[in-house]
Amino acid sequence: MSSYAEMENLSYTSWVCPAPSNIFLLLSQPKVYVGFVVALPCAILGAGLKFIQKNYDETFLRDFIKDDAAFGCLTLLVVFISAFRITKAYNKFWDGCGYVYNINGDLFDAAADLVAFTRCAKASPKRVHDFHHLLIRLTSLLHALICADLDRGAQRTAKDASKTAPSAYSFELIDISAVDQQSLDSLLDTNNKVEMVFQWIQNIVVEGWNDGVFGVPAPIMSRAFEDMGSAMVHFHEAQKITEVPFPFPYMMALQILLIWHWMLTPLVTAQWSDHEYWVFAFCLTGTFSLWFFVGLAMELDMPFNSTRNSLDMRYMQKLMNHRLLVLISTFKKEDPSLSSGADFRLGRRSLTKSGAGGIAESAQRRTSVRRKSWTQGVAMAPIPKDDIDAIKVIV
Repeated sequence: MSSYAEMENLSYTSWVCPAPSNIFLLLSQPKVYVGFVVALPCAILGAGLKFIQKNYDETFLRDFIKDDAAFGCLTLLVVFISAFRITKAYNKFWDGCGYVYNINGDLFDAAADLVAFTRCAKASPKRVHDFHHLLIRLTSLLHALICADLDRGAQRTAKDASKTAPSAYSFELIDISAVDQQSLDSLLDTNNKVEMVFQWIQNIVVEGWNDGVFGVPAPIMSRAFEDMGSAMVHFHEAQKITEVPFPFPYMMALQILLIWHWMLTPLVTAQWSDHEYWVFAFCLTGTFSLWFFVGLAMELDMPFNSTRNSLDMRYMQKLMNHRLLVLISTFKKEDPSLSSGADFRLGRRSLTKSGAGGIAESAQRRTSVRRKSWTQGVAMAPIPKDDIDAIKVIV
């Protein structure tokens, strides 16, 4: 299985001064070039007007705008509405981030509860084993389908899906080929894939309860259903972000004001300086800043899409798969127990000192024991075939 680290598309170097890598990331933003393409004609026009005024007609544009107060009010209004637009997009981005992590955590909590509840089950070990493997496969599939639905937003019809499949359909899954083909065919034919897999998981849990797969009473089982329901609630909250756009009147007002500001900027800034290059710089920086940040807000409005400034949903899927595979490996091993030399007189002296006696020392002691076993020729226990099958991942 491939390793995972962090959301690579959102990572950057945290330096006080601009790092070369951050400058490269900035230049890789598509909105930078969109803003530059919009601002460059404005800057050229402003410099051209100044050149005409300076070399041909000194009275040119002198009486066009005698007072900059009107232009200042227009700029203030554009900046205010742009800041409002950017703030709403920024809030959407962080809300979406919270929803995605809550979905990931709730699904894992539900799967972990269900696996733990199978301890001391009355059903046969094979029935419990089959339930574990079907559960983690369906949970991995459910998470990937949630990512796909959030990527597509409101366009979740079969017709749209046949044209451009979401990138989440290429995410890695935990051995989805082990699920029967009839169920997979039914899943492909429906438009509500998330809801179908969610219901599948609830169905196999109820069937497992009737077959004695769980060793806890029914009230304890409700916790797993609560976690699953919480994941779906967060999924529907995240759908609100993808399906409800920024209000149309605000968007139209902002676009009209941006265009109007673009048209007036060369005429006004041409009177601010006697040099063409300063007029060029004023027009370029002012126009570029407004259009770049508004364009960036349009990307932040879609935190689940595959853009430079969106959440890395592929990373979230890998994170989920790694967590689910841990459930299988821990169930096959014995639970932790106290060693024979454990001291039951706990107190402040029982606390490990900083830098000694902690996890690092335990890991070092474990490594030394393994090395000693290898030098003495003691064979390590082979990995069970069931564990190898569980780690199989189809990309």
